[in-house]
Amino acid sequence: VDRISLETSLPIARLNRLALQVGQLGQKPLEEKSVALVPKSFLRGVLAHLLIVPAWVVPPAVLCASLLSTFAPIGLKALPAVLGFGIALVNGPKKARPLFCAILLALAGATRRAKSVFSAGLAAFLCWLATRSRCMEPSPAFFNFVSRWVKDYYTQTALRGCLSDVKPARTFFGFHPHGCLSAGFTVNGCYNPDFAQTAGRMAWLCDANLRHKNPGFRLMAEAYRSDMRAIESCGPADFKLQMAQGVNVAFIPGGFLDATAFEHGKDVTVLQSRKGFIKYCLQYGYRAHPVYTFGECETYHTFRGLKSLRMELAKRNVPALAFFGWPLLPLLPKPSSKILTYVGAGIDMPQIAEPTNAEIHHWHQVYVKALHRVFEDNKVEA
Repeated sequence: VDRISLETSLPIARLNRLALQVGQLGQKPLEEKSVALVPKSFLRGVLAHLLIVPAWVVPPAVLCASLLSTFAPIGLKALPAVLGFGIALVNGPKKARPLFCAILLALAGATRRAKSVFSAGLAAFLCWLATRSRCMEPSPAFFNFVSRWVKDYYTQTALRGCLSDVKPARTFFGFHPHGCLSAGFTVNGCYNPDFAQTAGRMAWLCDANLRHKNPGFRLMAEAYRSDMRAIESCGPADFKLQMAQGVNVAFIPGGFLDATAFEHGKDVTVLQSRKGFIKYCLQYGYRAHPVYTFGECETYHTFRGLKSLRMELAKRNVPALAFFGWPLLPLLPKPSSKILTYVGAGIDMPQIAEPTNAEIHHWHQVYVKALHRVFEDNKVEA
């Protein structure tokens, strides 16, 4: 905007304010009508992120480091044992994990090194957190704090689009892209009170290993739960369970393929081969909303090498990516990011008990075109 237009607009703005004040004469005092505005707090935004981001990424790193430390006295020849125990503790039968932990502690005790024993104990503790049968009580205070302050971390956040088109049941929300740590899904979805008010009862579906085998994420999901919201696994059985109950469901179809394809500053989502969610929507008669988040690609810088290998690993549900965000706390996204999420119009799908591949492909193409339309219609505003 040039200087002349600014100068001519200032008197008009003053006249508008004067007219507004005159129009308010005789009405109730302003302080009786207004809602108290709480100023933004970047510090509390950082604290909110520290409650949720490390829960995703720290426990796997701590488990790996503790196993390496346990077998460090043996040297490089212990690497197969490290890999073996890592796989056993994460993917082994649940009932057998206490035995694996006992063996690990016995081997650490045999080294007669306090550091090895401590590391083995830490690994066993993490395993116990992930396999315990009892759940932590939900924490409304946790949800209220995170949902109130998490958005203040960023330069701007917004939830926009066809919110009035959302129905309170049998609705699917496909969030795109995944990004590194799913800022749009988390900030403008999971922890956004406006989204909760619009969509009603919600199940936020994520990777099964993340939900059930990552102890930090499991604790966070248990604290998050209420009668109106839950973070659950996206495994086929869990997906069907939620849809059989008619609960509104949110999911990131691109998954780890999206995360691995992530490039800083470039909008990328992987969708062509992701059709399972369409099959479930058809089977249970769900309405689908494509949802796109602009600014997700600005949250982190990532390692870009070995992409073909990393994409193959991602197809096997292994998130092969290394990322760097805010220089002061690299695990956290860049605060300069703008996280702007747009909800597309609903796609009314027929209910088909056993959809054919052709029917799944047809409605998948309808969904892809709708997502493309959400992107194109809003990219200029975003």
